[in-house]
Amino acid sequence: MSPVARSANMAPPVGSDGKPMTPQDAWRIVNTVQVAPEPTSGAAAVLISADVVRHLAPATRRAIQQALLTIYSDDPAYLQAYRESTRPLSDNLVGPITLSWLNRFWLDFKMQPVGNLTNASVQALLKFATIVRAHPQWKTDLVGADLGRWIDGFDPREQARYYQIRLAGTDDEIAAMLWLYHLDTDGKRNAGPDPDRALLTIYNYTLDANDFRLLASKSKVIDKLSALQDKVYLNQPLFDAAVLDALKDLGTQADAYLPEARAAAVTTTYQLADISVQQLRQAGRVPAPIIDAVSGLTEEYASQADFNEAILDATADIKTPVDPYVADIMRAAQTQTTYVLTQQALAELATSRRNEAVPPVVLDMLKGLQGLQYPQLWLFDRAVMARLRQGVGACPTGIPGSVADARKISAEQMQQLAAVLKDPALFAQLDALWKKGQCSNVDVLSLPQLLQTLYDRFRPSLVATARKRPAFDPTRQVHWDGNGCGCVLDQLQGEIYGFFPFWMAGPSQVVNFSTLTSIGYYGATFDDTGKLQQANDGRDFVELAQAGASLPGDFVSVAQRHQSNVQWVIQRNDWRTWARLDKNRKEQVLERVGEDIVRLLSTRLRNWTATVSNHLPFGARFAPTNGGGVVIFFDGYPEDPVSVQAFNQFIDQLRTKLRKAGAGDRIDIMMRHDRVGHGAYDYENLLKLVMENDRNPSTDMLARVERERNRRPHFLVLLDEPTTDSKKALRLSVEGGLHGEERQMVLRQIVPVITFDNDNWQQLQDDIIYAQDNFGGIGFWPMPMRTDAKAGDAAGDKSGGASGAGAADATAATVAELDPTPGVQACTMTRSISECLADYYQKPAGAQASAVCKTVCENLYAFRLATKIVLLLLLGCAVAYYVSCRWRELMARYRHAPAVVIAAVWILLALALLFCDPFLRWLARGYMIPIFLVLFIIALIAWYQYQLKARDEQP
Repeated sequence: MSPVARSANMAPPVGSDGKPMTPQDAWRIVNTVQVAPEPTSGAAAVLISADVVRHLAPATRRAIQQALLTIYSDDPAYLQAYRESTRPLSDNLVGPITLSWLNRFWLDFKMQPVGNLTNASVQALLKFATIVRAHPQWKTDLVGADLGRWIDGFDPREQARYYQIRLAGTDDEIAAMLWLYHLDTDGKRNAGPDPDRALLTIYNYTLDANDFRLLASKSKVIDKLSALQDKVYLNQPLFDAAVLDALKDLGTQADAYLPEARAAAVTTTYQLADISVQQLRQAGRVPAPIIDAVSGLTEEYASQADFNEAILDATADIKTPVDPYVADIMRAAQTQTTYVLTQQALAELATSRRNEAVPPVVLDMLKGLQGLQYPQLWLFDRAVMARLRQGVGACPTGIPGSVADARKISAEQMQQLAAVLKDPALFAQLDALWKKGQCSNVDVLSLPQLLQTLYDRFRPSLVATARKRPAFDPTRQVHWDGNGCGCVLDQLQGEIYGFFPFWMAGPSQVVNFSTLTSIGYYGATFDDTGKLQQANDGRDFVELAQAGASLPGDFVSVAQRHQSNVQWVIQRNDWRTWARLDKNRKEQVLERVGEDIVRLLSTRLRNWTATVSNHLPFGARFAPTNGGGVVIFFDGYPEDPVSVQAFNQFIDQLRTKLRKAGAGDRIDIMMRHDRVGHGAYDYENLLKLVMENDRNPSTDMLARVERERNRRPHFLVLLDEPTTDSKKALRLSVEGGLHGEERQMVLRQIVPVITFDNDNWQQLQDDIIYAQDNFGGIGFWPMPMRTDAKAGDAAGDKSGGASGAGAADATAATVAELDPTPGVQACTMTRSISECLADYYQKPAGAQASAVCKTVCENLYAFRLATKIVLLLLLGCAVAYYVSCRWRELMARYRHAPAVVIAAVWILLALALLFCDPFLRWLARGYMIPIFLVLFIIALIAWYQYQLKARDEQP
């Protein structure tokens, strides 16, 4: 590796001499490190097995577990085990669970011998934990797997050098290594999967008004809970009631503290009574000498850790290994669970960074995020960092003079930030950027790391508050109303997506369908068998959707009535069990997913149009089904060749099955921005998915003339903030991966998905224009809507549906929509997403459907049925005229008025359908003049015949 600087997300570190390191300095520091051989013999390397580890001093055992907590405190799996009721990672006993995490540490850091514990390896663990505590800004890199993969790219001797620095280097050595790592890899690494991912679980990241109040008041929480110190509660309901009463000033947000307060307060006492000893002897599992040794432990021990210590002390002279029998002794003991907030428990809560208050100056910089929703943690992280960047006013991007420039904090607030950070070096760099505004090349390179360091100070508290696990409530139905918006505009130049997460169901919502070509319902996931399930609930998703399809006002029918296409988003973000499956098993899981998708989409709706269609000849062909397609969102999907091949096979087979079942065959694919170009989302593979679709065309004749005749898959890409940079990076990445027509083909299928803050309309207009010019459309998370028809009457009301008093409700996170303004104007004037889209996606710009077409399209089936009935009446009149003298006499008496009226009604209905029915409009495109010419000739012949007949009848 050469010391050539590349784009880095880490500021040049300051060496022990007080000067910033150059790449050459870092290279010299790293290469002067001498690799010390790891001790393998002698007193410093005495092997310590799991059985004899109990002879370590209690302070050492406690230090081992505290060190592991410091290192792996951000790992959900570790925290889950740490918070178990038996406290396996905080019980001062180095048992199997603690040893498993020690083994992971040795494996990650290439320590030998893996799987055993030596005095040297214990000291290395403790020293590494000390480094992480002293330099928390290094923790993500030092503990992360990406650094290990980078080190593994060197030759064996260099690997040993870098692993030694990573584990126990000096501050200068670690800083130099990390800078070289960032110089070499930044811009090429992907964000890892969300650490909170879990099978069948979906999280939502949002901060509402209550959350902001909670973040500001977290410093008061421990003070309020201190009133409960040393009070004993005999059960959980009593303890919960006491905590909620102590935190009643926080309102509903007090519930957020219950799990953590319970975990800190729960106390289980242990006592080995006579009956317990008798049970151990009868079971016969524990050797008699061990039972005899512990039979004297008849007093009540205040915790599992104390009871463990007592067992170890009582069996110190026993030669038989004791560890395998500790669990049996624990189970036999009589226990009593109480809840008490001791001084130590309150201290643990106070030191948890999840409970740190966020200073007002930082909350001021983030207030624009209030009410916005982000489907993934990394999007929330990027949004927060973008707001911090705008608050500091560092390296402004986007449109000069936009709303983002006005978010820069004042000089007084900068002084408040200095007091909060208590880091003169960090503040000096931020203050320099705040003062000069514009950035040099060095500033641009160092800015991301500065913002990350700033964000890391408050991230645990912000993420803990923002993370929501929305509950699924089947009684909360989706109620959409177009409010006379009409159908999707005919000449939209691209796809416009809106996503509807399941937790937004409930209140009646007004949706402007005229600029939403597709809507993705977000809530389906699948287990390891491939069965579709409702996320956060576990019920059969297909059965739930089928039950909803039978409702008279189901949302799929409402959207289809406006010609918007409803697609079901099939999401999964946890693939940790996937690696254990062989190729055949992986294919079977995806095949089961495909079968459930076919069942989902082939379900017939039970509204009145479907009922009538099923009773008409060939009517079943036109009966609507439950949606028009699916969006496949396999976040973090493995990138190995077997998985990629299984993915491609799944998509191709699913398309064939859907067409065979007569269901919607739209299959779109969703992915993160930073996953584009990797694995199943590699540029060549995306092109292959498009080409395979073209080689497997639809054979449905009617589908070829419908609006959705182009059924190539769209690639929905979640864009991070700021979008002014990420959208350009997305295009550049595709242009670098493909060329010529292939590049154009893939770019036109990409649809970037953004979260609009309902504030920076200039940036939205820029994003819309850029997406229309370079990609295949644009998407919004969540879809634009309002909770009532009068929302947003005041164009300057920024709260709209995104914040304000109702922000606690899920629907408050939706983007407010305003009534459209005639004509093409800047988005800052119209302040309406739908009108912005119509102005820049519709051809001609800003064109709206007529009132007649809106009425016809929203009641299309009724107009079609009425036209057919009237035509049958007209034909009946003609037949009766030639076969019935009485009818001819009646027609002559009233000068053929009945037939004329019926014909006039049919002509009006037919013309309305010809101009407003999407199916007929596509079918008749280019034939309008011949159609009217034929109709004119027919009318002219009929008129002349009538005149000639009238002349012949004269005497």
